[in-house]
Amino acid sequence: MRKYTLFAIFALLLLVPVALQSVHATSASDSWYPGKGLKQGDYFSYNVCFTDWHNCTPFQMTFWVKNETSDGSGWNVELLAVDGSIVQKGVMTIGKITPDPTSFDSNIADYTGVYRSTVSWLDSFATKDTPKTFDVPAWGRTGSVGGQSVGPVDHEKVTVGAGTFDTWVIGWHKGVDNKIWIDSSVAFPVKAIVYVDVTTGVPPPDYTLELLTMGNSPTEPSVLDISSTNKVNISPQCEAPNLEQNSVHDTATTDTSSLVVDYRYSPSNPHIGCPIEYRISFEQNYDQTQKISNTQYDIFTTDDQGNKLSSVAQSVGRASLFAPVGDDDVTTVLKGTTPLTHVVIAMLGTGSEGSLPDVSMAGIVKFDVKAQPAFSGYGTIQSNQTSLDNNTNATVPEFPLGSLMMMAIVIGIGVLFVRMTPRLSIRL
Repeated sequence: MRKYTLFAIFALLLLVPVALQSVHATSASDSWYPGKGLKQGDYFSYNVCFTDWHNCTPFQMTFWVKNETSDGSGWNVELLAVDGSIVQKGVMTIGKITPDPTSFDSNIADYTGVYRSTVSWLDSFATKDTPKTFDVPAWGRTGSVGGQSVGPVDHEKVTVGAGTFDTWVIGWHKGVDNKIWIDSSVAFPVKAIVYVDVTTGVPPPDYTLELLTMGNSPTEPSVLDISSTNKVNISPQCEAPNLEQNSVHDTATTDTSSLVVDYRYSPSNPHIGCPIEYRISFEQNYDQTQKISNTQYDIFTTDDQGNKLSSVAQSVGRASLFAPVGDDDVTTVLKGTTPLTHVVIAMLGTGSEGSLPDVSMAGIVKFDVKAQPAFSGYGTIQSNQTSLDNNTNATVPEFPLGSLMMMAIVIGIGVLFVRMTPRLSIRL
C-alpha cells in the first residue's frame, strides 16, 4: 500500500507545476501586447494570408530575432517568405514598444506589409506602454472593423501546428465572428480568422494565420536556411502602372457566353519586361452589377501562333489565381511580343481556393496589348540562387523549460527520499 501511496504522491508533485502553470496561463488578469517577452533568438513560423496580397492566398512566413539594434530600441529580424515558387528573405527592424517594421530590405517590402497587417495587427490596441488584460470587456474600437468593440470574448484551448495552447479569444462580431487566439506566454497570436468589413454579401477573409512552429536559437534556425529565388531585373526606365491616368479599359463576353469580363490594364503601351497591372471583374451576363464569387482564373500571354509565352499563376507557383468576390488586381511583368502582345483571361471555373473548380462557367476573353521592346539589358532573370531543398521544420518542446526543470527537481527529491528511507526502498 505504501508503494502505491508513494507513487500517488510523486504523481501529484509532478502535476502541480504543470497545473500551476496552466492556472497562470488562463488568468484573466494577465496582461499582453504583441511582442511581449520577445528576446534574441526567438523564431516563429506562420501560415498566413492577407486580402490585399493575392486575395488571401496562403503562404509561409518565418521570422527570427537576430539581435538588438545599436540603440537598443528595437530588434533586427530575419524574415523569410515562401510564397508559392517565390522565396524572399531579408532583414526588417521592428520596435520594442510596438513590433511594427521601421525599416526593411526592399525585396521583402510586400511581406513586411503583410506581417504588419496580420501578425502584429493587435498593436493597434495593446503596446508595451499600454498592455491589456483579459478581464476587461473591450480593448478598443477601430474603423477597420466597422467601429466594433474589440476585446476578450472567450477562453479556450486551441490546437495549431505548433501545439495546443491555452488561449483567450480576442474578437468582435460584424455579420460573422472574428477571432484572434492569444496565449499570454507567446509573443504573437497563435491563430486568427478575421473577415473583411462588407455591407452586403458574404464577407471574405481579411486575414488568417496559424502558428506552425516556434522556438529559440542563438544561431539562424534551419527553417531559415533558404535563399531568395531569382527576381526579374526591371529597368528603372519602366513606367509605373497608373490605372487612373494611363490605362485601357474594355468589357467582353467569354467565348462560351458564360459571363462578362470587365478589365483594365496599365500602362496603355508598356515595354516588354516591365510591370503591367490588370484590374479584372467577373460579372453575370444578365446583370453586370452582380459579381461571380470564388472565381479561379489565369492570365496568359501568347505569340502570334497562339503558343503560350507566360502564365501569371505559374509565375507565382500556383495552379490558378483566385478572386473570392469576383474582383482582382494583379501586377506582373509583361512577357510577350511587339508590336502586339496577345493576352488571354481564362475563367477556369468556380469553387473555393485550391478545390477542383466547377467548369460550367468556364470561358476565355482575348485582347491585344500594344507593347514596346524591352529596354536594353533588362527583362532578363538574375543569376541562380539556392531553392527550397534545405527547408526543414523545427520542433517545439512539449512543455516549457520552466516546468521541465521543476519536474526534474521533484523527481530528484523523490529519489533522495526513497534512498534515505530503507524500509520503503525494500518494499519498492
